[in-house]
Amino acid sequence: MEIILSDTKPAPPAADFAFEIDFKKGEGSASRVFAATHDFIKACEALDAELVQSIDASIETVMMLEDIEIGSIKTWLRTALLSVNDDALKDMDWKKQVGSYLVKAKYAVIKWTETEDAPQRLPDLRREIQRIAAETDVRHLPDYSPPSPNALVNAMRDIQRTKAHLIEGDRATMITPNGEVEMRLSLRWPLEDIEALAVARTLSQPASPMILAVKKPDYLGTSRWDLRHGKRTIQAKIEDEPWLRRFQQRAVDVRPGDALQCTVRIELLYGHDNELLQERYTILSVEEVLVNRFVIDELPFDEPD
Repeated sequence: MEIILSDTKPAPPAADFAFEIDFKKGEGSASRVFAATHDFIKACEALDAELVQSIDASIETVMMLEDIEIGSIKTWLRTALLSVNDDALKDMDWKKQVGSYLVKAKYAVIKWTETEDAPQRLPDLRREIQRIAAETDVRHLPDYSPPSPNALVNAMRDIQRTKAHLIEGDRATMITPNGEVEMRLSLRWPLEDIEALAVARTLSQPASPMILAVKKPDYLGTSRWDLRHGKRTIQAKIEDEPWLRRFQQRAVDVRPGDALQCTVRIELLYGHDNELLQERYTILSVEEVLVNRFVIDELPFDEPD
């Protein structure tokens, strides 16, 4: 792969789109621009891999670097396509059509993510991308599937990660043949709000007693605990504030391998296609810490005289 530094736009069709960061000079970490560009490219790679499934599962995508412009950091990119089953794609010019679809779909995702004026509904975005895929008509069949809700949620989460590197005064813009969309750095979606977009309904089970083995405690109290129920690994948030304070003050000793006898609420989250997306565990109260009695202390080893 050849990288060329220039101050001119690559001649089409060498590049499909660009990611430009007009950074505030003399402030912030120098690495932030490159970290944001790296995360944007990784987000596009992951999104392309999902989007192309709407056309044909045999197509593979590879993000290629075409050029970097000086001044502001403008990175021109192209998606290379490879299919192991060309017979399923009737149009001999399918790569051009699918490449155009990927650019339009990424543009639609980012534009949708940067809009807060109207209510956001994930099914609407999925239908829009499905329509863009159908416009390629490379299969000559009306069977273009929409991207999965989880893939779009992951894409939006990754886009938020890109923004997190930049500071006030920076500007980040995606440039495509279909238009430009600027990322609004002041618009940050909490992770819980992003995940909620994929959820159509939530069913709550009555709180019940459980014994959960501890894999990894949360010593900072800002995230979920890694626990195990039988052979299943789960994550759970503890809402028993008095017990948490005692744990963080080291008045309660909990080590990996111990277990919590507790009262747990389980919520079942279903998507708009009525498929189960997630089981959410919340520990309402901790009754007792059960020490792992099968942990054998290491005996001292005496070397022979």
